[in-house]
Amino acid sequence: MKKYVKIITLLVVFSSFLLVNRAGAQDKAFKEDFSSYQLGASPASIKTNGAAIVAHPAGQEGKWLMVKNQATYKINRITPFPANFTLEFDVLAVAEQIKDISTVCFGFVKDNAVRGHLSNAGAFVQLHYSDGDAVNIGNYELKKETGTTFDLASTTNTPLHIKLVVSGTNMAVYVGDTKLADTVLFTPRAAKYFYFSGPWEYANGAKLYISNFKTTL
Repeated sequence: MKKYVKIITLLVVFSSFLLVNRAGAQDKAFKEDFSSYQLGASPASIKTNGAAIVAHPAGQEGKWLMVKNQATYKINRITPFPANFTLEFDVLAVAEQIKDISTVCFGFVKDNAVRGHLSNAGAFVQLHYSDGDAVNIGNYELKKETGTTFDLASTTNTPLHIKLVVSGTNMAVYVGDTKLADTVLFTPRAAKYFYFSGPWEYANGAKLYISNFKTTL
């Protein structure tokens, strides 16, 4: 009998250990500006279905991740983000004209696989660079999509700061200093894994970069 009690006690302790470590992993803040990587390296913090390459765009400070066309990028983590957090990052569109970059999409989905290029997946934000100022925000699972505007053309060759504030089922979306949405974009208890999908195509040598990721819990 004592033997079985010891086994049960060990199982309880082990289960508690797993739960504590899982919670700790979920609650760990994330920060990445690629400064610890050599130019041309593939950062371990990022996973993709395409190529992840650290670069230094001319005339810009710091290092950036070059976004390939038809590629989706995710943060390389096993556990989803917690129920409440803020994720910030910068997007840099390098082009003669912003319309040389087709639509990009980012947001949160329920798993961290990188099977292929994602578009309008989960709770999403779309920057329609080809239109110059259109932004779409929504979640098709909730049958929700809202169109709004932001002067994307004015951000050509200048870093654009993005801030996503998640509170349970709600997400506030800030582009630059402008709040474009503050609404329910998740189903209850939905797992949240971040993704950023590059444009389907570039024209005239245009390029896109992302960097300066930071989460606040």
